[in-house]
Amino acid sequence: MMCMAFFRRLSSTQLLIIAMAWILGGKLVTAQFWFAGGQEQSIIVGLLIGKYLSADLSISYALVPWLSVMILGWVFGRYILDYGYGKLAISPAKLLFRLGFAALAAFVAIRYFNDYGNMFLLKEDNSWQQWLHVSKYPPSASFIMLELGLMAVILALMIKVEQRIGMRPNGVLLVFGQTSMMFYLVHRILLTGSGTYGGMRDITDLSGTYIITGVLLLALYPFCLWYRGFKAKHPNSIWLKYL
Repeated sequence: MMCMAFFRRLSSTQLLIIAMAWILGGKLVTAQFWFAGGQEQSIIVGLLIGKYLSADLSISYALVPWLSVMILGWVFGRYILDYGYGKLAISPAKLLFRLGFAALAAFVAIRYFNDYGNMFLLKEDNSWQQWLHVSKYPPSASFIMLELGLMAVILALMIKVEQRIGMRPNGVLLVFGQTSMMFYLVHRILLTGSGTYGGMRDITDLSGTYIITGVLLLALYPFCLWYRGFKAKHPNSIWLKYL
């Protein structure tokens, strides 16, 4: 996020070139310094492009690959603003549909050929589980195409739904979306904390997991609703801007 203080000064075209260059070519760089399975682990490599794991420290979210995803989001935010100013003809929803299906097609192609773009995590067979077993740490091109493709299509559908039903100020998705970082931190502390320190890991099956998730969402909704109002009352707070 702090790196965007520099990158935001670049044009959208320059940002897209930087982001896509890493998404499509990042494996070539990563392969020179990091290998799946734990060989040649380095904290610096873990911070920048790969993954690091030891008995005392785990680094899963490397800076460069995730920055490329953030850059794409920044460029899309600019697109929404320009469309609102009447500078662009294609609506954000239509653009999301096109980019989303293109990304999903790229994901299918990468997994089908089962070679470059998978960040060392290839399919072992043609089961749907193996198709979806893509590398997130560090993120492969197949992972990014799958996740951003799904996100783009779902977001486009949600835009269309909103156009029909209107915006609801206290809608669940809107509240969680406007407090996304705080929601993430609190739900992560509750789930990871209870699992790691409360001995609650592997206590239920998938059905039970859905139930626990639903209960947690119900519990966090009023908290996030309150936090959104609290944050709005302190617009100049440096700390609250990032939460």
